[in-house]
Amino acid sequence: MAKMTHEQNREAGQSHLEYMRELLAKHGDNASVNLHADHMRSLLAAASPDNR
Repeated sequence: MAKMTHEQNREAGQSHLEYMRELLAKHGDNASVNLHADHMRSLLAAASPDNR
């Protein structure tokens, strides 16, 4: 798999966050997700204003 750029990770992370919002809306306190390293990188990139 090709390494994603910081901007691609940010976009993916924003998509993951939207999905989590949908899960919470649908399942409330019973919502859960299983994150892999790539998901974590994307979420961190979405939360980071720069290229860390």
